[in-house]
Amino acid sequence: MPDLDSSLAKELGITPSDHAQAALDEIKGWWYGMAVRLLERKNPQHMRDSVSAQELMCRRDEVTGRYIGKNLPITETLRHLTQAEIAGYNDRLVVTQMRWIGLPDDEVAMHLRDYHYARAQRSEWLRTFKITPERLDEYEGELHYEWETAFRRRTRRIRDDMSEEQRQDIGQEILDATMDRVADTQLRPGSVTAPWIGTGSAHGLSDQADTAEPDRQLGWHPDYKDCCQSPDESQEQ
Repeated sequence: MPDLDSSLAKELGITPSDHAQAALDEIKGWWYGMAVRLLERKNPQHMRDSVSAQELMCRRDEVTGRYIGKNLPITETLRHLTQAEIAGYNDRLVVTQMRWIGLPDDEVAMHLRDYHYARAQRSEWLRTFKITPERLDEYEGELHYEWETAFRRRTRRIRDDMSEEQRQDIGQEILDATMDRVADTQLRPGSVTAPWIGTGSAHGLSDQADTAEPDRQLGWHPDYKDCCQSPDESQEQ
């Protein structure tokens, strides 16, 4: 037992450093959680058969990367979306949320570009084991925190007698402030993250505002929760 940690560190390629033990302890904690999930049979949606070596190494890189820094590879090349690509999102909540605050078509297209490519890049990272679902979930929690700060600071001045136009203006302020904040949020601590990953991922959360857990619900209009419950009425306004 006294040699267990040093043997594990050697097998995982964790070199001796001031933070080696902390990194190893975090990986062991993650592994314990994965072992519990592998044994779990109560919720079929969360059942897993195994953990691959690639996933383990990915988690190791995430943990050690917090101390040494390691940028994620960008494989997507940004370009303006075609009208057909934009039209494919017209019925999605991510677009509806922007319509609720009165964004013009050119700005909707700009934000959709970030959403489209962030979604594709994240899928690629997951597929090639460059990042784990657990870290992405943590990241989304950090983005939600940045949004909530912007949202609460601007909605505290909302009054019942405010017009819909005034509410839309505040919603646009919330969107702009959130985009500024999340653009600098690092996906892998200690590394550089392309700004459109953060902004596009925030729009990804807005696309799930009607179904997500409360700590992941996100919107731009001050009354976005009510709008999600009655979308048809909101569109008529």
